[in-house]
Amino acid sequence: MIGTLKGKGGKMRYLYFVIALLMIAGCAVADDIVTMPTANQLKAGEVDVAVYYIKLDNPQPAPQQVHYQTVYVGVTDRLEIDAHFAQVHRDRDSTVLVASYKALSETPKQPDVVIGCRNLTGSKTTNNPSVKNFGKDRSYFVAAAKTFFADNSRPGPPLLRVHLGVGTADHTLMGEVRHRGLFGGLQFLLRPDIGMVAEHDGQDMITALTYMPKNTGLTIKGGGYGKHWWAGAALRKTF
Repeated sequence: MIGTLKGKGGKMRYLYFVIALLMIAGCAVADDIVTMPTANQLKAGEVDVAVYYIKLDNPQPAPQQVHYQTVYVGVTDRLEIDAHFAQVHRDRDSTVLVASYKALSETPKQPDVVIGCRNLTGSKTTNNPSVKNFGKDRSYFVAAAKTFFADNSRPGPPLLRVHLGVGTADHTLMGEVRHRGLFGGLQFLLRPDIGMVAEHDGQDMITALTYMPKNTGLTIKGGGYGKHWWAGAALRKTF
C-alpha cells in the first residue's frame, strides 16, 4: 500500500500517483461488467456506451440468453447518470436508470467512494411472478475502490484495483438477487491494453479479460458470469 508521503520525495511520488491515475482512467471507468456497481466514475463530459451478450446455461424452457446495452454519462466530475437496457429471452424488455455520486476521490491515503441508486424509476424488470414486486424495487449501494501499484516509484501497469461495496437487494437482472450485503472484487491492468477482472456481485462470480486497442477508446471484453458466459464491447468518448 502507498505509504505516508513526506518532503520533496513524497510530493514527487504523489505527482506520479496522480499522473498514473489519469493515465489509467480510460481503462478503469465503467468496467462494472454488465451490472455490478463500482467506484469507477466518469468525468464531466465523458460518455461510455456498451453492448453485451450473455449466453445462459439454463434448462429449457428457462431463458437462454440476454442482450444488454448500457449508456454511462458523466454529468459532472462527481455525478454520473446511467441507463441499462435488457432484452431477456422469454421475459420482458426493461430499462433501468442508475444515478451515482462520488463522495470521495482517491488519494494515496483514501479510496474512491461512490454512493448510488439503481432502478430510479422503479421500473418493472421481469414478468416472473415469483420475483419480489416483479423486480420494481429501487436498490441502494455504497462502493469503494483503491489502486495499488506493483512499483510505487513508477506508478502504472501492472497494477491492481480493489473493489468493495455494500448494498440492498437488486432484482433487475433475471430477477436474481444481486448487490445485497457485501460485493466486490479485483481489477488488474497487466499492461496499458490488457486487463483482467474477478468480481462477485452477491449472486454470481464474474470474470473477464479485457483488450483496449491504443488510442481508440474501445474496450473488448468477455468471460464467465456464474455458470453462464458473456462477451461485450464498450466505447468511451469525451464531449
